Amino acid sequence: MVTGVQTVLFRSTSINRHYNCFMRDETIISPVSEDQRLQIVEATNSCVEKAGAIFSRHFSLLTIDFDLRGKCAGMYQVRGKKRRIRYNPWIFAKYYEESLTNTVTHEVAHYVVDCIWGIRHVKPHGKEWRDTMLAMGVQPIVTGSYDLEGIPTRQYRRYSYKCDCRNHDLTSLRHRKIVEKGAIYRCQQCHSPLKQCTANE
Repeated sequence: MVTGVQTVLFRSTSINRHYNCFMRDETIISPVSEDQRLQIVEATNSCVEKAGAIFSRHFSLLTIDFDLRGKCAGMYQVRGKKRRIRYNPWIFAKYYEESLTNTVTHEVAHYVVDCIWGIRHVKPHGKEWRDTMLAMGVQPIVTGSYDLEGIPTRQYRRYSYKCDCRNHDLTSLRHRKIVEKGAIYRCQQCHSPLKQCTANE
């Protein structure tokens, strides 16, 4: 995804930036400890070095943050010339060993693909990424399947729109595009443009 500030995100799952945190259960998982964070950083750095040995290239170590929330375990992010990996400390806490192997390699593979081919020239989970994952000894699984009970997740704000034949719920992203940029969305059934519902509808 490329946004107006030239931000490119590769995620294990898609998430809207505008959300409210809520808990689906009273039991709240604690995020990873400081010791675990250090182990994750060390595993990420080792993975980057392993990739360097496999591809006979030097890859600089990345900034690693534990500020990701929601359904996504990890994210490789490029903003201008800055590159970083963001991890979800709650998913890592609940699925520590699995995340240490799969998520770390998944995000480092995005970084490697970016360095070698450029992220704007390849599909996020295309052949280059899959081949990189296999070269690093991990199956190229695009998304994890997580039980999110006890993990803070994101709830999307939805906006009610209607066409000539029915009602539609649009995400906040599409709503903003309509309001701020004049985007027009049409119903796939009747092809009429969508209009925002009033409070009475």
